[in-house]
Amino acid sequence: MGRRVALAVAAVLVLVGGLGLLTALPAVQRAVSPHAEPTPLPVHLTGQRYDDLTVDLHPGRYAVWATRPTTSPDRDRCRVTGPDGRPVPVAEPGPVIEWAEAATDDTIWTWTATFAAPTAGGYRLTCRLDPDAPGQQYAVTREPDRRLALRLRLELWRGLLVAALPAGLVILGMTLTWRRRAD
Repeated sequence: MGRRVALAVAAVLVLVGGLGLLTALPAVQRAVSPHAEPTPLPVHLTGQRYDDLTVDLHPGRYAVWATRPTTSPDRDRCRVTGPDGRPVPVAEPGPVIEWAEAATDDTIWTWTATFAAPTAGGYRLTCRLDPDAPGQQYAVTREPDRRLALRLRLELWRGLLVAALPAGLVILGMTLTWRRRAD
């Protein structure tokens, strides 16, 4: 019974590792989502820091991103005010999604919050900066669709997925070796 379980575990790990390798192929990445990363919208800083900014939006859903040390969703990090001066409800996006922006030398952005813009106009974001991160920044993008979110999640977990392949092969090799010795 133990050998069957080991073979099943090995098979699952090899399969997961193979899928991890597939996610590294550009053709597979484009099939998951044609967009490699979100596109930041132009923001206008009120001062010299990223704690008070304005962005012109059309009706739709938007994502707020923060650079490190922020590493998890936090809907209280930024307050959003609509063109009419009223607060706009902000929600957490769910599981952690990060993206390495190629245009800025691989700056790591974490999706911290999401909100809906019901009308066109200038939306003001007042955000909390971490005192330990003097260069922390915020960006606003259209909310990633499911395909882009999946692609970003796969990129985040690719290393772990690929690591399953050698682990599965080792378990398979050990199980087959034990089987020969037992016979």
